[in-house]
Amino acid sequence: MIRQQPGDLLEIEHDGNYFYIVVLTRITMFGGNIVFAWHNDGQRRDLESLQTDRNGFNACTDLIEPKREGKVTRIHRFSDTSDFWLTKYAKGANVFRKGEKARLWFLYEITDLTKEIGRYEKLPDEYRSAMDKMTSSFSIIASKIMARYTPDQNERL
Repeated sequence: MIRQQPGDLLEIEHDGNYFYIVVLTRITMFGGNIVFAWHNDGQRRDLESLQTDRNGFNACTDLIEPKREGKVTRIHRFSDTSDFWLTKYAKGANVFRKGEKARLWFLYEITDLTKEIGRYEKLPDEYRSAMDKMTSSFSIIASKIMARYTPDQNERL
């Protein structure tokens, strides 16, 4: 089982598909890492195509399940991950029921998820692309990758 580190480009096999992420942080927020996840159709990709592509999103995910199954492979290590940080912020909402819109948004610095920097009844447009402040299992992230999710598509907005 690999120990992922910031800068690792990982190939993850999940449900017969291949997914690619760059680990951006050490473990944070309930055992997950903040990562950059490429949008992908499940096909294998080569390193060269990934190095020039920035279509994806930042998310916090745990890799417990795919690591336990031996389905995570380190294929490269980036010395500089700054291009993979798509936002400086993370957003969280006060509701958790499916389909309900948020009535209050909390904004945090992505590098310090304990540092709240604002509360908004309606999230300003410039923060709609902020990373969702939650840790998701990799199976949830995989479905978002296939759907070409971006944080401005958050169902609570």
